[in-house]
Amino acid sequence: MLEILETSYQAGARGIEVIPIGKILDAAKIMIDTYSDYVITGSTYPGIDPKIEALIENGAKLIFVHAIISDRKGRIMTKLLDAISNRGIIPGIATHEPVSMIRYVIENNLNVRVFLIPFNANRVFMGNAKELEEIVDNTKEYHFIGMKTLAAGAIIPKIAFNYISRHNITAVTIGMVTKQQAEESTKIALKALSNKKA
Repeated sequence: MLEILETSYQAGARGIEVIPIGKILDAAKIMIDTYSDYVITGSTYPGIDPKIEALIENGAKLIFVHAIISDRKGRIMTKLLDAISNRGIIPGIATHEPVSMIRYVIENNLNVRVFLIPFNANRVFMGNAKELEEIVDNTKEYHFIGMKTLAAGAIIPKIAFNYISRHNITAVTIGMVTKQQAEESTKIALKALSNKKA
């Protein structure tokens, strides 16, 4: 894992989005201790212990309520958002139902600053993709981070990130399991996103 993070860093990536299970948090901590410009963002663990403290102890600057919890839109979600915010961490929501979740947050004026949403050129996992694109492009009071950007490997990186560069997406998460994927996807994403039209 650490080799993949190092490779993506050398290609220009400056952070990681983690769920605090397994050894990934240990690798991310090594990166943050090694590189002063490296940032950890995370999603709560969707179990009894959301592991907010583990994320904070390892330097997370932004924590999303995991989609398994947030998509229920209940008290547990709002309690977790408050717990994150009360610790001085940027609160966010990860969701697999982006249109209804974004509308819910806006209508209820919830303490959310960032959304982690499925967003990709094949428009899969996005729900009503056209409506989501309109919401993302016309909503300026929140930041949007794209996930599932390669649609589980179905989209080549160049097409994926050119699509994202045309929308109000602040950053992306990219699933990668090899150093080659890490280098290629990171370079292509950075090139496309650095050419975004403001």
